Amino acid sequence: MNKIAIIGFGAAGYCAAAEARKWDPDALIDVYTDAGRGPYNPMLTTYYVKGAIDYEAMFPFGSLDEIEERLGLCIHRNTAVTGLDAETKTICLPDGTKAAYDNILISTGASAFVPPIQGGDLPGVFKMRTAEDGVYLKKLLDGGKIRSGLVVGASWVGIKVVEDLVEQGVDCTLVDGADWAFSIAAFRQTAQRVHRDLEKKGIKLAFGQMLSHIEQEEDGRITAVMKNGRRFTADIIAICIGVRPNVAFLKDSGIAVNRGVLVDERMGTNLPGIYGAGDCCEAYEIQSGERKNIGLWFNARKQGEVAGANMAGKRKAFGGNALLNLAHYLDYDFISIGDVASCRDEDQVYEYEDDRYYIRAVRGEKLKCINMIGTGESNGVVKSLFIKYFENNQAEMDMASICHLKENGFPDSFIDFIGRDQH
Repeated sequence: MNKIAIIGFGAAGYCAAAEARKWDPDALIDVYTDAGRGPYNPMLTTYYVKGAIDYEAMFPFGSLDEIEERLGLCIHRNTAVTGLDAETKTICLPDGTKAAYDNILISTGASAFVPPIQGGDLPGVFKMRTAEDGVYLKKLLDGGKIRSGLVVGASWVGIKVVEDLVEQGVDCTLVDGADWAFSIAAFRQTAQRVHRDLEKKGIKLAFGQMLSHIEQEEDGRITAVMKNGRRFTADIIAICIGVRPNVAFLKDSGIAVNRGVLVDERMGTNLPGIYGAGDCCEAYEIQSGERKNIGLWFNARKQGEVAGANMAGKRKAFGGNALLNLAHYLDYDFISIGDVASCRDEDQVYEYEDDRYYIRAVRGEKLKCINMIGTGESNGVVKSLFIKYFENNQAEMDMASICHLKENGFPDSFIDFIGRDQH
């Protein structure tokens, strides 16, 4: 009998379990999760906070009890794996228990990073990642006493917290250590438009501000003190400066780890029978040809499916993937496709703006990065074209994509610019 262990139970872990069960009905599948509730979608936490969805909607696969029965799993709740001997495929548990398996999946996800600063544990200081974080913020806002909020981190999560605050009528300030919002994905020119539109909605912005520590005021409010001495006081402070893969337990395991677990196209690690999937791993990125961590719900699900199939004895590969960052907030869409850091002064630049769209794209010999604002309905089409160019630059741009872009108001000049890689 095939014995499978799944360490961590988010989207990747769930999809791996479902896929493995599909191909191997008799497999013994043990799941180890440090939580007592079902897998949740981190981005849905902010939708729950503003009341757009109810609590149960954060858990798209159902409760642990429902999943356990539906898939025939043995789920070890509130049980964090503390170590892994990859050579013997043996896991270690907090009570010293060890268990050996034929196949093991590492799908421990990522956690919000909060720097070890003074005042980081004060009441009203919080992060936004887990379902519990969402419950905490919603309770604060529903109490009706929050009048001002500070968000530290102009990140994809940070901007959603800004949205939650603004829609509750909370006076909001957004600060970040970088020079502009979404600095890992946005061109300066794109960010200038993002800043302008945020300020039109009454949001105060301050960039180039590195957090030093947080202090409690006599009136009960809290103040974020920056390294340059600047002070920002509010009723609550959200720290949204990024996430870190949960891989510390793999130290001395023999598994190759960079920022995350390094995996191949079948989601296999450097050792046989050990797989990785989701936000804790680094998989092949088609533009650079390197392995990178791309923490997206879609990726986690697809990687989990691939890992599950391979653990069940099938051969399945994870397809081409590109750096992608997107945000929908305050009726505003922003997407970045490709690597903004790869762009150089000598590259060709395309820029277009009308009352509906803003587009900025850069290319050298190939496309490098595309920023778009207001293009939500067409983001998937453009992303698919971007990936297609790296998979096969001899392919023709398909007529369905051309028609879609034209019908949705994209200029011919943009279609020509992104289509030059195809012959």
